Amino acid sequence: MLKNNHMEIGLLHTHVAVVTLFLVLLLFKTILLLAGKKELLAKVRSFKMIDPILGVLMLITGGYLLSLYGMNAPTYLWVKLIIVLLVIPIGIVAFKKENKGLAILALLLTVYVYGVSETGGLNFQQGEGTSSEIEEVVDVEINDTEINLVTGEELYLAECKKCHGVDGKKMLFKSPDLSKTQLTLAERVAWIKAGKNVMPAYAGKLSEEEIQSVAAYLDELK
Repeated sequence: MLKNNHMEIGLLHTHVAVVTLFLVLLLFKTILLLAGKKELLAKVRSFKMIDPILGVLMLITGGYLLSLYGMNAPTYLWVKLIIVLLVIPIGIVAFKKENKGLAILALLLTVYVYGVSETGGLNFQQGEGTSSEIEEVVDVEINDTEINLVTGEELYLAECKKCHGVDGKKMLFKSPDLSKTQLTLAERVAWIKAGKNVMPAYAGKLSEEEIQSVAAYLDELK
């Protein structure tokens, strides 16, 4: 399992690195095109396989990360995939036809994909959020007599381990390090119920007691 965790984290870093490299190369070519440096642009474009290779790598690594969620994958991952599928042909046509408008469009789309990859959200928001933001989502009442840490651990391993890891430190898809969270029990319950960015909402999927059990179990990760 640890091997799989390392592979998933490695693929996530590879995906971000490939997107970054694709963005830098696209930015460089766009600058050359806008500056009228056609000879230098032609030399860069002579390495014809770079763009397709980077594009394929983005799709492979991104597709694998998407497969970790299956059909329940968050919207931003599907949007990323669609944008990448659009950027590759747009970029190829833009520089082949020396179309500045298409080149700028491809660049802007790639910048957006990069931002989404870095933040894990379509609106570039990440992190655990503030206590007030979480408390506004749902009014939480904690019943200590209903909390069962055994159930919490079982549910955590079944529902949360994929992104957070057994020890809470995996941080896949920009998820927070649960071993360092400063959220209160009530705030954690609210977070699990409402979800955010990549994390789905569990209200309705888990019972009130199950959600509280998972939230309480997170203290065991510290």
